[in-house]
Amino acid sequence: MKKKFSPPRFSRRSFLKTAGMASVAAGGAGLGIWGYKDGKAPESYSGWESFQGATQYFNRKSFAVDTPTYRKVGESSRVDARSEVIFYRFSELNRQWRDETGVQGLASPWQEYYLQHPAELELDLQLKKEIFPKYRQDEQKYGSRFLLATAWAQAMGAVSPRPIDRPPEESDFPRGEEYGEPKTPLPMKDRKKTSLLIKQVAYQLGATLVGIAPLNPDWVYLYPMKNRGFDPASPINVPKHWQNAIVVGTPMSWDPFFANPNYGASDDAYSRSRIVAFRLAAFIRALGYAARPHTPGTAYDLMVPPILVDAGLGEQGRHSVVITPELGSNFRPAIITTNLPLFSDKPIDFGVQDFCKTCKICAKQCPSGAITMEEPSAIRGYLRYQLNISKCHNFWYSKLGNIGCRICVTVCPYSRKANWIHKTALQVISRDPTHLSKQVLTQLQEIFYPGPAPQDYYMPSLGGKNASYREAPWWLRSEDFISW
Repeated sequence: MKKKFSPPRFSRRSFLKTAGMASVAAGGAGLGIWGYKDGKAPESYSGWESFQGATQYFNRKSFAVDTPTYRKVGESSRVDARSEVIFYRFSELNRQWRDETGVQGLASPWQEYYLQHPAELELDLQLKKEIFPKYRQDEQKYGSRFLLATAWAQAMGAVSPRPIDRPPEESDFPRGEEYGEPKTPLPMKDRKKTSLLIKQVAYQLGATLVGIAPLNPDWVYLYPMKNRGFDPASPINVPKHWQNAIVVGTPMSWDPFFANPNYGASDDAYSRSRIVAFRLAAFIRALGYAARPHTPGTAYDLMVPPILVDAGLGEQGRHSVVITPELGSNFRPAIITTNLPLFSDKPIDFGVQDFCKTCKICAKQCPSGAITMEEPSAIRGYLRYQLNISKCHNFWYSKLGNIGCRICVTVCPYSRKANWIHKTALQVISRDPTHLSKQVLTQLQEIFYPGPAPQDYYMPSLGGKNASYREAPWWLRSEDFISW
């Protein structure tokens, strides 16, 4: 007689255990699928990302009309900027007005304007004769509470770089009240508060990351670059007022960044970081302290990567670039040296040294072989990975598109925006004592997001294919827009 099948019996404990394991497996699989899909999603920045206008949040198409919403109701005329723009008009009134001659003493077109608009003349004279004197009087009495606001406004206006053509002892310091830069430093209450202030102002000026460190003289160049106010034939004596280093910086635009080496551009972020540095230096000088910007690409007096490490922004990787937790290798910094009293950040260790030992993706993808596969070695008294700069530089001109390469920073597994999947992976590998997670995640990147063969990055005459790590963003594909 055939034995009747009966399902296995589970105890409550074994059922819950089995169900729990099944849930973990299903959740893990779901997380993996979700992570992979998120990696390919245009808005995620965790894998095959694209960020090409995705922040436009209002659907204008459904509100489009054929004619503008303003109405033409009569004969039109154009604005005369000399008389109708208040800033131009008032500056001329302030310069030309004499009580004894009145309106008749003004030159055309201001005379004609005020004769036609007597109410405007009354208001402009009120500003000149009543409001301005009271403004100057109250500014003397109460203006100190707005010192930071004034310094911030000056910094925002410092869009043109201040020339550095004199020694630091001259060029770094405030120039005087006529420039809005007091010769006597303002007394700051507390170093920690001042550091918080500087960081917040740097963010307002456009910085993505900010860090502060005491300046280690070992990082100052022995001999200077040209056009920095130093004698190029003499060693640099580190100025005494270079006490602290403030690091500011921004990432390169993500879509061209992932289409390196041909479509990305270093000046994409360099220019923004330069502007932040010059503005922050202007803010510090408006407080009465010395400030000297050191900006990309050649206006430096010091080595940048170790200062970033000192300032707690990240760790230097196998490719010699500093890897930050937030942006990975996609960070272009500038530095301001200053005597402003500041509270320094501490260096961080979030597992990069261990990760770089086994990852080696940047070295495998490096077309020139400039990135070593070997262990770190002693360089100028410090242990780090040796980069062959000449090999790297030669490749810059061995491919087409924008100058430079940037493949190593592009393929670095840390180079992702800080979304949920990147943050999760970062937390796991930073805290995994077994080091198994970093090996798994490295293998997953090579499987799911492979790059071209390194030789393919070269231009055709050198045996390559003009390859990029990822496809170029649509708005940089010349063939779609330009006929030749």
